[in-house]
Amino acid sequence: MLKFLFITAALAPRHTSGFIPAKPPSIQRDKPFTRLSVIKIANAEGCAAVPFEKKKIAVFGAGGYLGAVVFGFLQRASTLYGTGIAGGSSPRAIGATRTTSEALNKVLTPCFKLAYAGEDLVRLVDTTNKDYITDRLKSFDAAVLGTVYQLESRTVTGNTYEKTPNDKTFDFYLDERYGVNEAGVPADDSEYHLQMFETTVHACKDSGSIHHLVVLETPRTKRPVEFINILERENMPYTYIRAKHFKKDKTYSFEKGVKDKLNIKLLHKGTTALSEDQPKEDDALYREDLAALIVQSLMSLNWKKSRILEVSAAESIVSEAPSKKQKFDKEWCPNSQVYAEMLASLT
Repeated sequence: MLKFLFITAALAPRHTSGFIPAKPPSIQRDKPFTRLSVIKIANAEGCAAVPFEKKKIAVFGAGGYLGAVVFGFLQRASTLYGTGIAGGSSPRAIGATRTTSEALNKVLTPCFKLAYAGEDLVRLVDTTNKDYITDRLKSFDAAVLGTVYQLESRTVTGNTYEKTPNDKTFDFYLDERYGVNEAGVPADDSEYHLQMFETTVHACKDSGSIHHLVVLETPRTKRPVEFINILERENMPYTYIRAKHFKKDKTYSFEKGVKDKLNIKLLHKGTTALSEDQPKEDDALYREDLAALIVQSLMSLNWKKSRILEVSAAESIVSEAPSKKQKFDKEWCPNSQVYAEMLASLT
């Protein structure tokens, strides 16, 4: 009996004047197998093939509209199980001046439900300095690049890589930013763009962590084969996306999702016989659809292989438009599975 009383007293709650921590709330985890996750896991050979190995992605030229939409999709994808896209310090926006951050957030706020990229998600680089770029890619796994960016002369942001307070540089945008003054910038067909691209690719390789590049050939590109040759010389696995004419949905919000189906022609790596029969301007692709294709390619396509994708608008649109009552907490981009299936069918 004494033994029983002793045990009971020992187990009884004690009331003291000290702080008693509250019971931590239970964590409500999202179910991992949503429609999005199952589709990606079933068809993917990219980062979604092993979704628990979260991959960090850097976006060069994220101050441009298309680059900003890519960044926004990556931010949303990083919150979902099954995409293989990391959150936290990723995605990372790469630009040359603080204008990149300002321009990026001007797109994220209206297009992605008040999304925001803080200073921790933006890195400014000297585009002429390979080592400077390399240092800002450490621990990142893939990068999204453009060929010929839109350039703008800007003052170098203080406490970055300036040598004097009045130093100038060219900020760069994928693929354009509204209202840019292009006075005094190198011509689209100048060697400056090739040198900048080569420096960037070399920096990605030297980082030791970048394993795949997704390169968008912008409409400004005059000599595409030379950019492909740079990728081949550096021996970096890549997905090179060609599309001639772009257009923009001026009232875009991510809830609209993918709009148009695409014609995607697969060319083998290093191909120099590129198609000359490019789409007409009235068959332009939505920048938002291209951004979704870029992000989907990271999830779906094998990072160890290289390929060239020639993309043009199909005559049909995506038939299943998102409804107004549809919930989007499990979608990084509504109807993105249409592009996942297209990429999975490539041989």
